[in-house]
Amino acid sequence: MVVAALMVGCESPSQVAGPAKPTVQTQRASTPTSSAPVAYINGQPVTDADLRGRLIEVAGGQVLSERILDRMIRERLDQRGLTLTPELIDAEESHMRSTLSADTNEATRLLIKMLSDRGLGRQGFESMLFRNAGLRLLVQDQIELSPALIRQAYELRYGERFRVRIIVTDSLTQASDLLVRASEGESFADLAALNSTDASAAQGGLLSPISPADPSYPKALRQSLSSMPIGGVSDLIAADDRFIIMKLQEKLPADPVAFEAVQSELQRTVRLEAEGQRMQQAARSMLAEAKVVILEPTLNKSWLNQKAKMQGE
Repeated sequence: MVVAALMVGCESPSQVAGPAKPTVQTQRASTPTSSAPVAYINGQPVTDADLRGRLIEVAGGQVLSERILDRMIRERLDQRGLTLTPELIDAEESHMRSTLSADTNEATRLLIKMLSDRGLGRQGFESMLFRNAGLRLLVQDQIELSPALIRQAYELRYGERFRVRIIVTDSLTQASDLLVRASEGESFADLAALNSTDASAAQGGLLSPISPADPSYPKALRQSLSSMPIGGVSDLIAADDRFIIMKLQEKLPADPVAFEAVQSELQRTVRLEAEGQRMQQAARSMLAEAKVVILEPTLNKSWLNQKAKMQGE
């Protein structure tokens, strides 16, 4: 959903591929001037000019980034002769619902809550779908699914897993001392809670079950799992500038699901994940490449804050 969060707030798909845009006269008639009231407080008018500065300060950078992304997506689609059809946008909504829940009613409830939390109405939702669908169309030919990736996804979802506790420290001396104490029978959970720099220290070092196929964990840690006895303590594991000690709590057997029975589903899941990563990269690249000249100081400050936020994501 990171990509979705980058793309709300611009023109809706109907403005891009639907009927002709309204005439200038119609737009002027429906758009309030800076002095026209947009609200009343105790009978006193509030104009859009009264709100403009604060709105720019609060959300100007975000809205500007969305406008930039909207235009860049359109340009790239035009350059490559690609057409974003209603079917592709509908597919994007179906994908979004499926990520929320397999149950149709629950997916609808969660979708409504998500839109409410983000302050989005139907138009904003359609805009988000348009952007996601446009980016997906742009990156779809960059995705290559190897058999190894599909097999890895199978092992992650259905393969054997291990429940462990870990202690992480930046000091080799401290790690060596803690390893001796753990090997001699001192409570591993207590040692982790008092000494580990990892977030799992709050749970005595306990992690969610680990798959040996999960690349988010250090390779040396994963390779140690299969050879460890339950209750055993690992040797020191070096990972970048940290040292890890691991204790195996439990082995969880693989699920009895044949690879062939779920291969098609896994291929779809892996492709969607790969597309999502590429979409995020493409969105950030477009925003970085856009030549933006900002004349309003408050908007410029908001835009710089937004850029910093996006770079940190």
